[in-house]
Amino acid sequence: MITVNNVSLRFGDQKLFEDVNLKFNPGNCYGVIGANGAGKSTFLKILSGEIEPNSGDVSIDAHTRLSVLKQDHFQYDSENVIDTVIMGNQRLFEIIKEKDALYAKPDFSEEDGMKAGELEGEFAEQNGWEAESDAAYLLQGLGVSNEYHQQLMKDLPAAGKV
Repeated sequence: MITVNNVSLRFGDQKLFEDVNLKFNPGNCYGVIGANGAGKSTFLKILSGEIEPNSGDVSIDAHTRLSVLKQDHFQYDSENVIDTVIMGNQRLFEIIKEKDALYAKPDFSEEDGMKAGELEGEFAEQNGWEAESDAAYLLQGLGVSNEYHQQLMKDLPAAGKV
């Protein structure tokens, strides 16, 4: 569970949030809706710990992981849809790429084997074996059908990019 307690944020005289209290319960899907400039991205930055509120706090249960993708409409165009979701867990995605690069080496050494073993352990700790099915489940919940999961983000219909 993620809990937001009395979060307030001001920029000079401009009040963006005041005494916000929320609970995000496991198993639910949430959306942040508001006008441009209303503070949606700023609120998500507070949730992720990227910026600190002026007052209040955000607590994330020990076994809860918050994954974040930065808002950039073209940054992921050359990535496939499912990988883009997995990128929300940046460390897991880095591990996957490191493992793939190691296993693709034609001159795989004993040192590479040791590094691969470490990466496999961290991969398991990050629930890497479930990453693709979890990402597919999330995409299905957002209305993005299986046919798009392996396609490039640039080929996803506009409605699916929301």
